Amino acid sequence: MTEESSRPRRGSGAGGGSRSGGSRKPTDTRRRRFPTVQFTVSCEERDVERETERRRVVELAASAAGPLTERTLRHLVDRTPEGFLVDVRAHRILTQHPAPMESLWPEVRDRLTPAARAKPTLFPDEVSPTALDAALDRFLLQVAPLVEFSRLGVITFQFPSYFTPGSRARDYLEWLRTRCGDLPLAIEFRRREWLDTKHREETLAFLEQHRLAYVCVDAPQGSDTAVPPVAAATTDLAVVRFHGRDLAAWERNVDDPVARQRYEYRRNDLEAWVPRLEKLADSGRRVHVVMATGPTDAAGRNASLCMKVLTEDPSERPPEPPVRSGPPRRRR
Repeated sequence: MTEESSRPRRGSGAGGGSRSGGSRKPTDTRRRRFPTVQFTVSCEERDVERETERRRVVELAASAAGPLTERTLRHLVDRTPEGFLVDVRAHRILTQHPAPMESLWPEVRDRLTPAARAKPTLFPDEVSPTALDAALDRFLLQVAPLVEFSRLGVITFQFPSYFTPGSRARDYLEWLRTRCGDLPLAIEFRRREWLDTKHREETLAFLEQHRLAYVCVDAPQGSDTAVPPVAAATTDLAVVRFHGRDLAAWERNVDDPVARQRYEYRRNDLEAWVPRLEKLADSGRRVHVVMATGPTDAAGRNASLCMKVLTEDPSERPPEPPVRSGPPRRRR
């Protein structure tokens, strides 16, 4: 288990003690251990430096919106210790989302038709095969330093709700695997059909066959855009992403994305994930648990609570509130 408090801060003594020289509390032997489970947050470029001081894994959300800057990658490579990992989200053009024209690399814009280049937003059906090839080449080039210095955790491809099961979608996933070689890739779906009883077995078998990690999702249920909370692993790395439980905000696709992501998890939300995370961690499988809620500080609190719920001794869990009987009290 990677805990924010267990990682020595830079400048601390060799023994990891406090600067004031105070004694540390003895380790609670009843606390359960999951050494292969790492909790992290999805953060923007401006928050990366702070989060690298707290965690051993971060998910860089900025990579989905536009090209990463050399400054960001150099910081991650030069200022992080060996073993630190960066999970990267694939650019929107590679996951069949509409992409603002200014978010594209010049080499990609040059391969578009004049009519497409004149628009402020590029839609998936306007992307030619040559432009798509160029986009993937540029994306892989920008993450190359992470690969070279063993900092890359996984590349997550987060597909939209209109990416539905079928031969066309599977062909695209096969293309990604072929073009990305042996890089670790993870696939997140936003359509329930991928994991319904009709398609679940086929979907997971396909991902396992092509060495694509299935992204387990916690999201508000009651919508076709949210897959059920299935705990499954199709590679030696399992990825779990928490998006919150606000259904109304989840469905507002045109609103501020920060507002959609704002959610404070409660203990009751997370307790159902304890056996699921235990299952994923079996046999020493690595598990990245990503809080994709916002803002970053709130995501950090959510990650800490999830870690606490998973690792605490069951006998120390707070008791359930008593069931109130009788007529409801009248408010004055």
